[in-house]
Amino acid sequence: MAVEMGYKNVKVYTEGLPGWGKARYPMVSQASYPDVDIPLISAKELASMDKGSIFLADIRPPADFGKGSIPGSQNIFLDDIHESYASLPKDKKIVLVDHKGKTTLVTGRFLAMKGYSNVVRLDGGFNAWAKAGVSAGN
Repeated sequence: MAVEMGYKNVKVYTEGLPGWGKARYPMVSQASYPDVDIPLISAKELASMDKGSIFLADIRPPADFGKGSIPGSQNIFLDDIHESYASLPKDKKIVLVDHKGKTTLVTGRFLAMKGYSNVVRLDGGFNAWAKAGVSAGN
């Protein structure tokens, strides 16, 4: 994208932000989320839950959600969470689902900051659900 904008001396850091932090290079965070634990649940635990008492929030991009999702889940794209979090119910347990279970912790902490206290994360994300081969249950 930078090259398309006319920049000529462009390099790509292939390790990404996780690699940068692992190398102990300095980072600045724009957001300060509460340091709260957002529990993990397994795909089997999710399959056995009463679907009427939970809200499945799939935070993957719409294109990924369209290729496959957990039955009953709603696509609440992570990039839009700052604008759409208020649509999430506070009277149900919110189960966060991403691709591999990597971005749900920060999302859960963001929701905790906004007053959501009953939030859990699907361990391993949608990939774990698909690998587990469990049915939707209720």
